[in-house]
This record gives sequence, C-alpha cells and structure tokens, in this order.
Amino acid sequence: MTDEVKLLRKLKKKQRNSLEMAIKTYTPYIGVTLFNTIGNSLSHEDIEEIVSDVFIALWKNAEYIDLEKGSIRSYIGAIAKNLAKKKLKKQTSYVSIEDIEIPGENNTEISFDKNNFSEFLWKSVMSLGEPDSEIFIRYYKYGEKIKDISKITGINISTVKTKLSRGKQKLKKIISDMEGLL
Repeated sequence: MTDEVKLLRKLKKKQRNSLEMAIKTYTPYIGVTLFNTIGNSLSHEDIEEIVSDVFIALWKNAEYIDLEKGSIRSYIGAIAKNLAKKKLKKQTSYVSIEDIEIPGENNTEISFDKNNFSEFLWKSVMSLGEPDSEIFIRYYKYGEKIKDISKITGINISTVKTKLSRGKQKLKKIISDMEGLL
C-alpha cells in the first residue's frame, strides 16, 4: 500500500494528523503549481490564502477522491490552479503572464537590488521545470532529506541527487550569465 493510499484513508477518516501530513508533503508542490500558473501576480498573503483553501478543500472532500482516477497530488494541483485563476479574475489589475514584455538586449537600465535578485533567483529555480524545481525547493528551502523527497515524488534517490546537482550547475550558469549582463 502506497503512502498516498494510507494518507487518503486517514483523510477520509478525518484523522487530525493526516491533514498535517498532507500539508508537509504537498505545500512545496502547491507553491510550484501556483507560480507556474500565475507567476508573481498575487501577493504573498493571497498565495497563503490559496494554499490554506486547497488544504481545506482536501479535508472536506477527501471522501470523494478516487485514486483510480487520479492522485491527491493531481487533485490539489487542479484546485490550486482554479483558486488562483479565480483570485486573479477578481483583481482589476490582472495581467496575464503571456502579456508581460521582457526587456530586449539593448536595455541598459537593468539594476538588481536584493528583492530583484530574490525574484530572479526564484524565477531561475522555476525555470528548471518539473519535477526539478519542486525537488530543489524541497531540499534547499524546506530542508527535506533526499530520501523523503524521493519517497514523496516517487523518483529514485540517485535521480534526485543528480537533479539537485544539475540544477545547481544550471543556476550557477544562469547567475554568472546575469552578472555578465550587468
């Protein structure tokens, strides 16, 4: 029996620790899903609200989840995307990610302060793609162990290590290329 099946059974029985397990397991994934869906279009508070709402929906609707049709991960991913899109539609200043213009190479007004660098680094990590960005966030931001990441994502331990190593190399290259532009 997989961990996801065990977790879903506990959620269906409304065992309190099951929600805590779900939060620990799926919060990084939801963060990556939200960023890939809406980028930086919402405030930190709005993102936190969406994450909370996702877990409330999971708690309330666990009995309706059928693992033969999907997974907890796909269920909460879909909820996160839908809630984010609804939140964006309510905002009057909504701009789609596709509508954002990226400055051309001739732009000499590039300046990176600490906040811009953090945003640049976050976007760089997200550019690694799935599942690499999730692995990177779980390991470096949340301090999860490689064996736990392997178990949660279903990816072999040695593959997780390789993805972390290659991700670091890619980020170093991205950062060094960015420094060359300044």
